Amino acid sequence: MSSIRDILTLKHVPYALGGVPCTLRRPSALDLLELLQVSKDRPHHIYAFLAFTHLYQDGCQVLGSIDDALAMDAALIIEIGKRCEQLYEEGRD
Repeated sequence: MSSIRDILTLKHVPYALGGVPCTLRRPSALDLLELLQVSKDRPHHIYAFLAFTHLYQDGCQVLGSIDDALAMDAALIIEIGKRCEQLYEEGRD
């Protein structure tokens, strides 16, 4: 389990994307509100939203838009999205 300090300070989480080192940015309260809106308006875009919002490399967002995420391999976006979902659940246990 991650430390509560890491969670509250939104410390990035190491993540390997096809062997390439990346990070996942932990979600903020604003991210949660945006995710709730996406889940209401475009539920089929949730994983693309999560990948677009949270995937970083060298301190920069990897994807330029949700459309960029939608153009990627679906299995990869699902993998990233599921890992991002776990970040929204941190600290609940």
